[in-house]
Amino acid sequence: MENLAKERQKKYDSVTHYLTTNGGSQVTLTFTQFDELLFPHSGLPKTARMDVDWWANDYKHPEKGAYGWLNASYQVVQINIEKEYVVFNKLLKSKWLV
Repeated sequence: MENLAKERQKKYDSVTHYLTTNGGSQVTLTFTQFDELLFPHSGLPKTARMDVDWWANDYKHPEKGAYGWLNASYQVVQINIEKEYVVFNKLLKSKWLV
């Protein structure tokens, strides 16, 4: 299971890199942009196009893409399967938690 998790982390490194280098406080990406920019060889997984749960902000399910955006300090705040886009917000750290 650990190898699967590491393999998935590596698969979604392109998402982490994109959000880290191009992201502002909010980033909207279409599924087409995911296909072209982030997964040019494989495309966005079919499950991501059909299942809102794939976009959950959850490290516990390595088969999903959360590693990519959570490692870049983003979270999914809106997903629209019909219109094929996802909105990420930058995670803000509270000063009182430091």
